[in-house]
Amino acid sequence: MIQLMIGRDLKSIYTPPARPRGPAVLRVEKAQTAAHPGKQVSMGIHEGEILGLAGLVGSGRTELARALFGIDPLVSGTILLNESPVTVNSPDEAIAQGIFLVPEDRKRSGLHLGLSIAENICMANLPAHARHGLVDRKTVNATAETQRRAINIRTLDTDTHAAILSGGNQQKVVLAKWLSMKPKVLICDEPTRGIDVGAKAEIYRKLRELADSGIAVLMISSDMEEVIGVSDRIIVLHEGAVSGSLDRTQFSERNVLELAVGHGMN
Repeated sequence: MIQLMIGRDLKSIYTPPARPRGPAVLRVEKAQTAAHPGKQVSMGIHEGEILGLAGLVGSGRTELARALFGIDPLVSGTILLNESPVTVNSPDEAIAQGIFLVPEDRKRSGLHLGLSIAENICMANLPAHARHGLVDRKTVNATAETQRRAINIRTLDTDTHAAILSGGNQQKVVLAKWLSMKPKVLICDEPTRGIDVGAKAEIYRKLRELADSGIAVLMISSDMEEVIGVSDRIIVLHEGAVSGSLDRTQFSERNVLELAVGHGMN
């Protein structure tokens, strides 16, 4: 059934990058979150790559994502964008730097369910859709329609309320909101949780397309098949610290799990 829906076995979802990865777009050095005091994370996300961030529940993955997006403060550490230190004390500052987050709970944190697709796509960038201080509805609709077609949001028009969309289409709206703003770094926390396999395949293809365009993609996932099948490289967290890094030649469920429980690979 999965093969009929997406054209191939979900286990063969990996698409190699179209070009070699570039320099690090975003790096964190000795980053420490409030959830794991005394534990530090240092890592880099490169231009043109999908970096998978794995780990068990409570390993600090989401807490790190929230800190990179400015929702929660870093206790200590440095964030560098294109090798220059940046301050990210709020989502507004993250957005201004081109760092965007697709949160793990799209209904609670990624969408305003009472608004239309068009309003959701443009709400994070209203100044670009305003004239003389007033929102220009034609500009909003034009941006939303461009994104609807680009990411294949399946609805007749962008006036449809987000609340009545399927899970997969809701997730596409969250993605479309950021893609309309030309991200440098896209952090996706559980990007396909609760959506059907067809929509999963479309999102995987879009993440690869974004990486091939030069965007640095950080994908956080609890789905072992997903993190192994989509990532170019995997970093594993254990209790708030990096326990190891894997290149594709080292990918296996055993290797990821050994690092996730704090053991080195045998």
